[in-house]
Amino acid sequence: MKTVLILAAVVALAVAGTVPHKHEVGLKSVDAHYIEHQTKVIDLLESIGQYRKDADWFKLGYEYDVEANIDNYTNKKAVEEFLVYYKSGFMPKYKTFSVFYDEMREEAIALFKLFYYAKDFETFYKTAAFARVHCNDGQFLYAYYIAIYQRPDTQTLVLPAPYEMFPQYFVNTKTFLKAYRTKMQHGDFDPAYVATHGIYHENGKYVFYSNYTSPWLTGSVEDKLSYFTEDIGMNSYYYYFQILYPFWWKENSIPHFDEMRGDYFYFFYQQLIAQYYLNRLSNGLGEIPEFSWYKPIETGYYCQLSTYYPFFSRNEYYHINKVENDQYIQYLSNYEQSFLYYLEQGHFKAYNQEIDLRNSKAIDFVSKYWFTTVDLYEKMPKNYERFYEVIGLHLLSATPEPTDKYTIFPSALELHQTSLRDPMFYQFYARILNYFLQWKEYLEPYSYSHLHFEGVKINDVKVDKLVTFFEPYDFDITNDLFHSVEEFKSNDPNIYAVRQPRLNHKPFTVTVDVKSDVATDAVFKIFLGPKYDSNGYPLNIEDNWMNFVELDWFVHKLTVGQNKIDRHSTDFALFKEDSVSVMDLLKYFKQGKVPVDMSERFFYQPQRMMLPKGTKGGFPFQLYVVVYPHTPLPQGWELLKAYFPDMKPMSYPFDRPVYETYFKQPNIYHEDVFIYHEGELTANFYNVQEYYPNYKNQVPKH
Repeated sequence: MKTVLILAAVVALAVAGTVPHKHEVGLKSVDAHYIEHQTKVIDLLESIGQYRKDADWFKLGYEYDVEANIDNYTNKKAVEEFLVYYKSGFMPKYKTFSVFYDEMREEAIALFKLFYYAKDFETFYKTAAFARVHCNDGQFLYAYYIAIYQRPDTQTLVLPAPYEMFPQYFVNTKTFLKAYRTKMQHGDFDPAYVATHGIYHENGKYVFYSNYTSPWLTGSVEDKLSYFTEDIGMNSYYYYFQILYPFWWKENSIPHFDEMRGDYFYFFYQQLIAQYYLNRLSNGLGEIPEFSWYKPIETGYYCQLSTYYPFFSRNEYYHINKVENDQYIQYLSNYEQSFLYYLEQGHFKAYNQEIDLRNSKAIDFVSKYWFTTVDLYEKMPKNYERFYEVIGLHLLSATPEPTDKYTIFPSALELHQTSLRDPMFYQFYARILNYFLQWKEYLEPYSYSHLHFEGVKINDVKVDKLVTFFEPYDFDITNDLFHSVEEFKSNDPNIYAVRQPRLNHKPFTVTVDVKSDVATDAVFKIFLGPKYDSNGYPLNIEDNWMNFVELDWFVHKLTVGQNKIDRHSTDFALFKEDSVSVMDLLKYFKQGKVPVDMSERFFYQPQRMMLPKGTKGGFPFQLYVVVYPHTPLPQGWELLKAYFPDMKPMSYPFDRPVYETYFKQPNIYHEDVFIYHEGELTANFYNVQEYYPNYKNQVPKH
């Protein structure tokens, strides 16, 4: 240990100036009853993957009899269905789980329903303890997270960030090998090993520097974007989206959400793909590549993750059009052609429903058609593998067929925690969005009078200098390491953390000067989009409306005369601060408090990722500020205020084709902005291979 302490001091000096950023955490007070439930929920998540006979909940879960307590569930049929699966043999506890495979998914759904229909919190907790002991860890986590966010008595509770609960899906194998070795050797290392691999001891915790996937290793230019595609916050954001709106569940916990679901799903993917595109432009990569089901897939992906097995990788120019894929490719192609046929006809008529595809409200159907949902068909088939989205992702992952119903080769595209890491994710969903765009081409652009806000004019918009940079960020991976009973009982356990450079930006303010002839409530929206295409040619908004990212929306009361509105980036409505660690959560619980963002806004994007990276000299973008009259949400829709300011489409007025002339309105303001990047352009340069560049092997030569 003495060696470690000496090295800690030396390495701390070597990495001076890279102290992780700490942000102010917004907290809210909660009562003792809430804290009691909150603590129990968190306890069940400790050391997933380890058999915890010492834990308080183990005996309770081990002895709990679901069948004997069937009266404690509000849906006995759901309990009976679970018992049929369970008694016939559930998925083995330590196999890798993916919701894309039939048997695994159906068992996970049955387990979720068992959680969901528990008649009170105590029954829910006992059931969860039972599942923690007896069920597959991946199925337990999947069903548990969904149930907590769907149950009325638990949906305001705080759950830890996914990258702390199952960090093996967020951190490469090399980093875990360093962590395992450090724990086995109690941190007693040769200085040369520490110097080479970036390990040191700081403030009572072991810290491991971890790189993103590197183009020097894979040879792929796509890896220039690994700071975005592998960001722990972005991948958690996608995981939360899938957890909140599982494709197989119809009874959403938010009233009226189904009436806006189609638009929300389109908005979610359009924003994600647009952000990826803006970052491509910042890195000189140009347009998102297109692919064909009948030609080799040019973009390979070398995944550096592993569970018990390494994640499957896809070679460049992967031959997807092979004999064993024929029936799937034919299905995908026919599915695409069928949509275009219905689009040309102007209506869809099947499954006992008829949809007018010339109506903007058809977005609900178009979303159901392209995104796997439970209610596209009149009667939902159990076999979700007959869905376009599921088949497409499976083929693009290039994984072989499972050896049995519970043994799969994990791939990034087939796990929600890792999907964003594979470049083909963006190419696939850009392809889907292209079909949305073809549908939207039939919608009438908004007229001049529709966009006009009588008596309101934006005189000027000023934006602070936009600057991005990479900064070190620590997150805890202790939950994925194995510990002895003595370590669990210790009041001062060792903490193991990963330090990665993550993109961030300097806080900025958008100042809007508005002259109004009326006193009224107004909606303000701020959008960011590309100024030039990948070849450097100016982009016309008529050809570029689908590539704008909505940074913010807010409702403001205008007064008669001049109005000066300062909108700070920290207040932007569509983003949240980083999650705090489990250790910090436990400290807040003792104070009777929880973080606001983790309780109320956990499903938002990380604030640090709102701007694309930019360049040293400043990369040009367009900023649009739009103001229009506010129409409050109908009565009973209050819970949707976190999603929508009103009943208009979420990306309004960039939700359909535009006429540029109509956008030249006094209430629509356009400004050119530049985004600058300070420091190294490549994140991995902050995690150099050796912290002692002049270190020499001093072993005597013989």
